[in-house]
Amino acid sequence: MTSIGTIELTAGIDVRAGEKTTIPTLFPLSERSKEYELQADVVEGRKLTVALSKLDPFDTTLDATLKKGQSVSCWRLIRYADFNERDLVAAEDIRKGDKLTVDFGIA
Repeated sequence: MTSIGTIELTAGIDVRAGEKTTIPTLFPLSERSKEYELQADVVEGRKLTVALSKLDPFDTTLDATLKKGQSVSCWRLIRYADFNERDLVAAEDIRKGDKLTVDFGIA
């Protein structure tokens, strides 16, 4: 997997290991709005892997075509349904205020 960007976000709620959550539930709007710089070109429709610390990673589809060096909001590239509705399973306990690393990569 080629990393296209990494960002650190602060959890807004507690989630126990094994419990399900969603991106909008776990991260407040201020965290979801943070930006990072793309480390590679991305093409809409390609596979995107999202690895979140303390959560199981998931695959989605890129929802935009952008160039290396552009700044993007942290979830701009994820297909809308995956962003809002996908259940994410906590691999370990998450506490409100925990810093979680999110790595976005393409195959």
